[in-house]
Amino acid sequence: MKNRAGILVLIIAGVIIGLLIAEILVRIFLPQNRLTTWIEMHPDGFMMNQPGVTAIHNFNERSVQYRLNEMGLRGGVLPPDDELKVLFLGDSFTFGLLLDEDDTFLAKLQQHVNRAIPDKRINLLNGGVGGAGLADWPLWLGEFGQKISPDVVIYVLNTADIDRSISKNLFIANQADSSLIQSRRWKPNKLMMKIGRQGWYRSFQRHSDLMNLLVSIAWDNLYFKDVTNGFNYQTSQTALPSEQQRQIESGYSNLLGVLLLEKMKNWCEENECDFMVTTTGFFGFGKDQYYTQPFWEKLMEENPQKFPFFDISECMMEHTEGNSTGIVIEGDGHPNEEGSALIAECTWSWLQEYLMPEYP
Repeated sequence: MKNRAGILVLIIAGVIIGLLIAEILVRIFLPQNRLTTWIEMHPDGFMMNQPGVTAIHNFNERSVQYRLNEMGLRGGVLPPDDELKVLFLGDSFTFGLLLDEDDTFLAKLQQHVNRAIPDKRINLLNGGVGGAGLADWPLWLGEFGQKISPDVVIYVLNTADIDRSISKNLFIANQADSSLIQSRRWKPNKLMMKIGRQGWYRSFQRHSDLMNLLVSIAWDNLYFKDVTNGFNYQTSQTALPSEQQRQIESGYSNLLGVLLLEKMKNWCEENECDFMVTTTGFFGFGKDQYYTQPFWEKLMEENPQKFPFFDISECMMEHTEGNSTGIVIEGDGHPNEEGSALIAECTWSWLQEYLMPEYP
């Protein structure tokens, strides 16, 4: 027994020493920007923030902390129902990736609202989720919308939102009758999702470069299963749009985008809230996406008038002279503090007309 115990101690000591050596080597040769996971996938396949957690995110010289409330919204607890709740939905630009909470464009926009309407409590809620596309949001609203009970829902279109909708395959548009069929591409690993919420796991992420490297590898290989097998029409376990539909000339992606927005609008009608669409203002900076750019152009040219649409790209271009270099985080591409403030300023130029009808 003593020999077995001694061998076990040696094994444990060897493992610990090996991990310490690996940690040192990673810090020297593959240093990681540490973060604690705050994004996960719902069993239905859409992206969401972990509810009720605080996460860190380091990138080069930046170190920020994300505070997520009980609904996974960035910020504090939900305001009471007798106050106006304006829920913004969008991707990491809306979330404010790599920005302190007070520097997000929604925090800056809230300052505009508070100065203009100081005696009425209007709350702008940050529902941004990094990596989300347009197709994530009808499902997200179905899960969290009634619990939040917003008075207004504003979807913030960004430059990859339709591309992500095609890639994630959460919905398929039936071109024959303009209906939507729910599908999926990714199936989350329930065990990995559960582990990702554990305190010990998040503590290791916070303090270890090795852990961050292992998590990044696991995120690509263990967290999710591609049930389409890479959009393989012979072996896919779920429905797929045809190869022809995935060609931009088919008009399929534009139809899918309109139907997804209509689904969100219908949710608002059923739940007594207003629905409108705006943009991050980053269209036109030379980062056009295959599917999303034509969809944005469709909204600009035809504007189906089924929902109010306010694009701030022209405002952003005027203030930057068409050069986004000064308003994005170097080496990353997300809006920096200046870019965030500019998005807020351009958004306020139209939002005030909705919130304050007496404005000219």
